[in-house]
Amino acid sequence: MNRANPILVVEDDPLALEALTDVLEMAGYTVVGASDGQAGLERVHTNDPVPFVILLDLGLPVIDGWEFLRRQKNDTKIAHIPVIIVTATPSSRVPGADAVLKKPVNVDQLINLLAQYR
Repeated sequence: MNRANPILVVEDDPLALEALTDVLEMAGYTVVGASDGQAGLERVHTNDPVPFVILLDLGLPVIDGWEFLRRQKNDTKIAHIPVIIVTATPSSRVPGADAVLKKPVNVDQLINLLAQYR
């Protein structure tokens, strides 16, 4: 995949979503946002082209990040998409996630990590 495929950012805090979107767009990425887990799953299924990576908060309304991740990994159509957890929860491991970044996100670390999935 390349930069033509968007990054899906699933984040319920509008300021955090806006900040991540701004940073990623300045780095040359296309961003699709969703404010809850259900909307995020819908975006994954309806976006064309599909996201090349998902940035996922854990503390989401409707469907939380844990349930989003479980459903995504059990769906053969979207299970291949890498998921980077972006959370304030102090955990370095989230089963099923490809990486975990702690909020506030270090921009250089995020951009370097995204480069691994292009």
